[in-house]
Amino acid sequence: MNESLNSVNESLILVNESLNSVNESLILVNESLNSVNESLNSVNESFILVNESLNSVNESFILVNESLNSVNESLILVNESLNSINKKYITIPEFTGVSV
Repeated sequence: MNESLNSVNESLILVNESLNSVNESLILVNESLNSVNESLNSVNESFILVNESLNSVNESFILVNESLNSVNESLILVNESLNSINKKYITIPEFTGVSV
C-alpha cells in the first residue's frame, strides 16, 4: 500500500511539474501576445497619422481647386470684357457679293 501511495505521489509530482511547465509556456505566450499587441497599436497609430496627413493634403487640393475655379471665373470675365471692347472698336465689313 505504501508503495502504491509513493507511486501516486511521484505521478502527482510529475503532473505538477508538467503543469508548471505549461504555466511557464503560457506566460511566454502571453508576453509574446502583449508584444504583438503593442506593435499593432504602434502600426495603428502610424496609420492614423498617415490618414490625418492625407486628409490635410486633400483639404489643400480642395483649396487649390477653389482658387483655380476663381481664377478661371476671373479669366472668363476678362475674356468677356475684351470681346466687348473688340466689338466696339473693330468693325468687319459686310460681304455683299462677288466683285468683278
